[in-house]
Amino acid sequence: MSPRQRILGLGCIIFIMAVVGGCSATNSGAAQPEDAIPPGYTYSPRLPPGIESIDAVKKDLTEIFNNRSKAPFIKYYGQPGINTIREKDALRAFVKPRELVLFTYDSKGELLFMDLDGVKVVLEDRIELNPRIAFSYDELVDTPFVVEKTQEYPFVTMYASFRDGRDTEWQTQTYTDQDSPGFSLRPYKINFPGSISFLFGNLSDAQRFADDLFFIQQVRQKKHDERLALFESKAAQYKALKIKPPISEEQRRYIVQANALNQQKDYAGAIDLYSKVIDVDPVSYPEAYFNLALLSAQMQRFKPAIASMKQYLQLVPDAKDARSAQDKIYEWELMAPQK
Repeated sequence: MSPRQRILGLGCIIFIMAVVGGCSATNSGAAQPEDAIPPGYTYSPRLPPGIESIDAVKKDLTEIFNNRSKAPFIKYYGQPGINTIREKDALRAFVKPRELVLFTYDSKGELLFMDLDGVKVVLEDRIELNPRIAFSYDELVDTPFVVEKTQEYPFVTMYASFRDGRDTEWQTQTYTDQDSPGFSLRPYKINFPGSISFLFGNLSDAQRFADDLFFIQQVRQKKHDERLALFESKAAQYKALKIKPPISEEQRRYIVQANALNQQKDYAGAIDLYSKVIDVDPVSYPEAYFNLALLSAQMQRFKPAIASMKQYLQLVPDAKDARSAQDKIYEWELMAPQK
């Protein structure tokens, strides 16, 4: 099947599903036709029934992403300035799709959402939607979210970029809503300001996805609170010590490996390893927090970056780079998403 046939076939499938998608449960538990749900409707997530572990949530999320008719489209905010129709080539260059990518835009030329090829991987700490785009579960900490029915549809223009089977050059075809009616019915949005939005064509799919994230949020929030309480206790003891504790050999291994991954621009991997440094001992290597802050900011995760830099300054308020570290916090506060 040619790329063009795949695109048109996909549009037909989504259109059929949008028309015959059936009924979905609302917050009250009642069922009603999708077209009877008004824009502005919201659903607050709850713990998913039958799900009792992170492994079960990961399995359910993987099933969602592997089901073409249920998997969400996304809008990524981590690269400001390229979510307009004028910058569609820059956006494609950023996401580096392997075969096919779809971008849909509204009448003002703003990106509504994109559909990326490739396998989505659900990991312990994040969902990798693309080699360049990941959703960290840290984004869920202290962040309430809902499913909202928006009015951001239908699309006006869709660009389908694909590699022709006969060569490696990218080709782009343009479609309008009239070419593929119903394709853009993705009104149910779960939005994480400044980070990412997940968009669904069916309310029940959006609810299922949101409930899974809510389960993860509860687990991550508990771990976050426990780690913060431990840090506060250890930090007070650390600052009182005249001779600071040395880093362990286990920590040194993680630090060396994290620095190597940072050099390779594998920022997510470096964050994983610096987090392990802190798990071993939350205060013996204050620079771990400094590096975590810079790495998080590199991935446009400004809230975690601010939190990590504040912890660094709490441990070493008189550090030589304390002034620049505080200035980084001010800078990131400007760019951090507002609740």
